[in-house]
Amino acid sequence: MAVYAAHLTRTLQGTPSIFQVTAQEALGTTVKPALRKLIEYLAEVYPDKCGWCVPWYDELYLLFDCCLQYHYLKHYAASFSESFYGLLRVPTTVSSEFNPGNPRLPEMLEYGSVALLVLVPYIKDKMEKIVDRWREDDEDGRLGKSKPDRARKAAIKIYAIVHLVAKSARLVQAARYMTGATRSHCPELALLGVSLRDAPLLHRDTYTWTGFFKNLLTGQFRGAAVSFPMVGGAVLRGVQYGAFVVQLLRWWDARAASHAALQPPPAPQPDERAVRWKNKCPICLQSWKIPTVLPVSGYIFCYVCISRHVRARAACPVTRCPAAESSLVRLYVD
Repeated sequence: MAVYAAHLTRTLQGTPSIFQVTAQEALGTTVKPALRKLIEYLAEVYPDKCGWCVPWYDELYLLFDCCLQYHYLKHYAASFSESFYGLLRVPTTVSSEFNPGNPRLPEMLEYGSVALLVLVPYIKDKMEKIVDRWREDDEDGRLGKSKPDRARKAAIKIYAIVHLVAKSARLVQAARYMTGATRSHCPELALLGVSLRDAPLLHRDTYTWTGFFKNLLTGQFRGAAVSFPMVGGAVLRGVQYGAFVVQLLRWWDARAASHAALQPPPAPQPDERAVRWKNKCPICLQSWKIPTVLPVSGYIFCYVCISRHVRARAACPVTRCPAAESSLVRLYVD
C-alpha cells in the first residue's frame, strides 16, 4: 500500500507546463546536427583518420545516442533533454511499482523508451532521405511510368499524408495536454503509457566541490576529498551546459544568417569561372534543368542541384554566402 500511495502521489503532482516539454524536445533535436558539424570539421582536418565518419554518421550517432539515453533512463528515469529540464518519466497506470527513493522505470518501459528515443528517429531520418531523393527525381522528371516509378510516386504521396496525420495528432495531443484531458503531451508517450513529471530534489552527497575547494583554501587537506558522484555529476553538468551553449550558438548563427540575408553583398565581378560556366550549372556542369537563381550571389543553377546543396550547406556553392532554400527564384528563360 505504501508503494501504491507513493506512486499515486508522484503521478498527481508536479505536472510540467507545455513550455517545458517543448523546450526539452527542441534541445533533443539540437544535439545531432551539432555533433555532425564537429564530425565534418574533424573529417576535413584529418581526412585519413576521420573521413569515414561522415558517411557513417547516422550509425555512429545511433550508437552514441543509445548509450546516452539508456544511461539517463537507467539512473534518472528520463532522457538526456528531459533530465536537463528537471523532468521525470513515470508510468500512467498505478499497477506498476514505482519506488520514489529509486525512481527507475519498469524494464519494459525502459526498453520502449530507448526505442522511441533512438530507433524511431533513426528510421524516420532514413525514410525522409529516401523520400526526399524520390521527390527530387520526380520534380526533375526522372520518374517515368514503370511500376517501380509509380510505386515511388505513390510512396511520396503516402508519406506526405502520414506526415500530416502525425503532426496533426501531436497538435491535438498537445492541446488535450494543456487542457488537462491527458497526462502525456505527445502520442508516443501516450502509447507507451508514460507521462512526464517534475523530478524530485536528489539527496545531496556528503562531499561537494564547494567543500573541496574550501578545505583546500583553509589548509584542511584531509577533508578535501573527491567522491565518484562529484566527478560524475561534474561530467554530466558539463555535457548539459555544453548542449545549452550549442543551442545558443545555433541561435546566434541563425540570427547572423538572417541579418546577412537582409544585406546581400554586391554582385561578384565576372571571372574565368563565369566564362567557364556560361549557360551551365556550376554544380553539375551541365545545361540548366529548371534554371533557378540564388539572389545572394546571382549565379544560376539547376533547381535540384541548388536546392539540395542549400538544404545541406545553407550557403552558395560558389561564393559561400549564407543562403536559404526559401530565397531561390525560378527563371523562365528560353
